[in-house]
Amino acid sequence: MDHINSYASPELRNPALIAAFGGWNDASEGATFAARVLIQQWRARKLAEIDPEEFFVFTDSRPHVRVAGRFQRRVDWPANEFFYHIDSEGERDYVVLVGSEPQLKWRAFTNAITGFCRQRGIGTVVTLGGQVADVPHTLPVRLSGIGSPSWLARKMRRLGIETTFYEGPTGIVGVLNAACARKRLATASLWALSPEYLSASPNPKVALALLEALRDLLDVKVDLADLQSLEEQFDRQVAEIVAEDAELQDYVRQLEEQARAEEAGRLDAEQRRLRQRPLPSSEELIREVEEFLRRRRSQGGEQG
Repeated sequence: MDHINSYASPELRNPALIAAFGGWNDASEGATFAARVLIQQWRARKLAEIDPEEFFVFTDSRPHVRVAGRFQRRVDWPANEFFYHIDSEGERDYVVLVGSEPQLKWRAFTNAITGFCRQRGIGTVVTLGGQVADVPHTLPVRLSGIGSPSWLARKMRRLGIETTFYEGPTGIVGVLNAACARKRLATASLWALSPEYLSASPNPKVALALLEALRDLLDVKVDLADLQSLEEQFDRQVAEIVAEDAELQDYVRQLEEQARAEEAGRLDAEQRRLRQRPLPSSEELIREVEEFLRRRRSQGGEQG
């Protein structure tokens, strides 16, 4: 396949792709950190990588050279790599794509990914993203996103993921989601908001929120205990810093009040939309029931 080098040919069952890209889409590195947590915990194996030659300006994203042996040097190029995980206890397997936002030929880049999905039987694509916003670190991480088709969008709303109506400049995540929708792949975009006054990277709280949403959306089996401990440590460190700065304390309180007011407004708006929304079609209802039963079987709630 053009632009993609494959290294393995596993038999994947109903696989889903989880993708995260460093750069504009990755505030506090929450998205790429979340993807790497999955790769590490699953001990996922490398499946393929995208050849960077056509997609990067190497004078801007310079390759790194390192010593690989006694008299050898190795060049590490900007990477976008696929890893796979076979879930022997579930009904689907997973592919994780993690790398860097390309600088060139975004349509060719996303066409390569959607073509790879078709070749590997991937029918669902979930992208992870992080966005800087005026939000406090003291409240739960706000999640927003969009899904297609409509049954997936409704599931996201039931999980408390706010539907985004953003219009404006976008990154490779937005372009990839649009490309997946055109190719009739089920696609979801999950975004976590990161406080603009926290520059620490990676932010484990943002990563944890994304993985919790991903776990519920795709029934991903992932142990988040270590990440939860890291989040608690991160919260303590941030609290100590804020406690020493009275001006920052006032600013955080203002953000808390603003966030609560916005949440009340969102709930009112969502209730109005629910009253006005047409009923789902019979085909969409059947699809949701089938998905529910599939989850029950994978969790042992039903016998095959």
